[in-house]
Amino acid sequence: SPGQFISHAGSDIARGEVLLRAGTVIGSREIGMLAACGIALVTVARKLRVAVLSTGDELVQPGDSLGPAGIYDANGAIVSAAITENGGQASFLGAYPDDEATLEAAMREALAAHDVLIVSGGTSKGAGDVSHHIVDRLGAPGIVAHGVALKPGKPLCLAVCDGKPVVVLPGFPTSAMFTFHDMIVPVLRRMAGLPARTEAKLAAKVPLRIQSELGRTEFVMVSLVEGEQGLVAYPIGKGSG
Repeated sequence: SPGQFISHAGSDIARGEVLLRAGTVIGSREIGMLAACGIALVTVARKLRVAVLSTGDELVQPGDSLGPAGIYDANGAIVSAAITENGGQASFLGAYPDDEATLEAAMREALAAHDVLIVSGGTSKGAGDVSHHIVDRLGAPGIVAHGVALKPGKPLCLAVCDGKPVVVLPGFPTSAMFTFHDMIVPVLRRMAGLPARTEAKLAAKVPLRIQSELGRTEFVMVSLVEGEQGLVAYPIGKGSG
């Protein structure tokens, strides 16, 4: 009958109703809603330009031939992918040898063209660990923290160079990933205008005692197994701290 199946003005979105809140990632559905409301332009946060480079004479890029004492550069790939997952635009610049002059030139060039610089490796106290020495020369105020009460990931180096964040992650992949997700991802997401990331949590029983140093937060990798009374978490190898 007349008057049926008619959508009245305001039946889907009322006058004054918020369409999109700050931090919303705009996809096809959001674009469609904006178009239906006659909105052609909205203010958005520009994607962060994040430079990523790895250091180490032993590093070989995936796909290349692996020689004696060489290891594949997993950090470059995984850090770049994690940046993309968290709203950034990653530029992986490759792996550089432990040569201070070459590495400093690369870091200066990368920092000039990007909003954030993330370096993997060279933050410990070995003879070939030169990244943290270079960072303090890139701009003021320089290093603000070198070493954190966290395991794995203790040698993490954090700096601000002329207003731009610079991070030197530990070279060991597990250490790099724990520190990146725990300390760097929240900063990247805030800079990108994104809300804090929510992580899934579950409870599991640890069937053995875990030795841990007093006064330091420690992440432990585990293998989850379904037990008779729920999940059981078996610790696995720690590797470098």
